[in-house]
Amino acid sequence: MMIGLLLYGCVEPIEIDTDVSATATIEEILVVEATITNELKQHEVSVSRGNSFSRDEQIVVENATVSVTDNAGNLFDFFQTEPGHYVSETMFQAETGTEYQLQIQLGGKTYRSKTVVMPSAGAINRVFAERFTNNAGVDGVGIFVDATVAPQEPPFLRYTYEETYKIIAPLWSPFDMVVLDPRPPFAFGLVPREQEERVCFRSQLSNAVIQNEGIDVTGNSIEKVLVRFIPTGDYIISHRYSILVHQLVQSPDAFAFYRTLKELSSSSSVFTDVQPGFIGGNIVNVDDPDEKVIGFFEVANQSEQRLFFDYEDFYEDENDRPYVINCGFVSAPATINPGGTSPLKDIIEGGEFVYVRDTNGTVDGGGPYFVARRACGDCTALGSNIVPDFWEE
Repeated sequence: MMIGLLLYGCVEPIEIDTDVSATATIEEILVVEATITNELKQHEVSVSRGNSFSRDEQIVVENATVSVTDNAGNLFDFFQTEPGHYVSETMFQAETGTEYQLQIQLGGKTYRSKTVVMPSAGAINRVFAERFTNNAGVDGVGIFVDATVAPQEPPFLRYTYEETYKIIAPLWSPFDMVVLDPRPPFAFGLVPREQEERVCFRSQLSNAVIQNEGIDVTGNSIEKVLVRFIPTGDYIISHRYSILVHQLVQSPDAFAFYRTLKELSSSSSVFTDVQPGFIGGNIVNVDDPDEKVIGFFEVANQSEQRLFFDYEDFYEDENDRPYVINCGFVSAPATINPGGTSPLKDIIEGGEFVYVRDTNGTVDGGGPYFVARRACGDCTALGSNIVPDFWEE
């Protein structure tokens, strides 16, 4: 434990400049997200402008010229796939011992990072899930990682993940209701659904800084890093859940940058807002080093592993599965109002409600059909009906 604390103590603090130049507004500050790894793929770089707390949307930067070079003379150009998002034209992977540098040209200005080298390798030994109660007293499922790092080196690790979960609409019906005649006295009918709307899938990325602080280090082994905690009442674990965990072995500078970013960030995405302190990363304006730039060009050694589990693995009561909304159903209004309009026609065409089943006269004074909010009977309101390529049952 003492050795681990000493290793973390070796991280040099990032200098924080909290003074905003009177001549620069928050929206002028360049924000860069750039990480390349040893994974052979098309790597990505995001370029945006600083976002004040009063704005909800991110200010993306278009038409920048982005490239990465190495000390072997290789040049990797990036192209814009969507505003603010740049992808390498070819697949490449970072190699041990090679120096890399990021360059961005924008509006007549050139921004460059310091040259960086990929750290030594590390590997995920296993990703596993356990049910427990966290420090806040909340019951749920934790996703943990055991890992191995290079001997005699500080374990500076950052984690990201992509989670995917199955959604099953609790009030799904094999039939859709349609309007057969839009004129009074109106006519309605049931038709078989044309696409899968009972079982869907949804994926989402992590949006927080997750590092291996405060965990057990034994030799070159790291045990039980908490990567994700899912409260028991979260519907994403109601059926089948999968998580792909990425482990990034970081340099001490990169680790310190992201740790400081985490401490200063209060938003759902750590790069979205300009925080109270401006973090001095490793990217500068070549001609004006005093210009504020937020971001860090990182070269990390990556490993990954996927985990699946089912609701039944941790919970016995199958009838108490949580869902994203309360899915009670109601009888549809009378077919025709005194004014000659049809509320049933309106809700069918509005798409906010779906047919559940006939009332069969069980509701006095109600309509002939039970309807529910769309998300309760049509899973495509929450996710995609296409099964992911990696999915396993």
